[in-house]
Amino acid sequence: MTDTTMIDRLKQFVESEMRSCSMDFGCITPEYVYRMWGGNVAIDEIANALVIVKRQLV
Repeated sequence: MTDTTMIDRLKQFVESEMRSCSMDFGCITPEYVYRMWGGNVAIDEIANALVIVKRQLV
């Protein structure tokens, strides 16, 4: 998965979680995303993209 695609997908996921009030923004961890996505994306890729997404959303 390209970096841009991962970042866009993760940003959409984080925004959705925040809108549904099921998860506080700061509590979304790479492990949580990994589980929610069914383990289909490497956790290190999620962690790297999540850093970028959190910077964009703050």
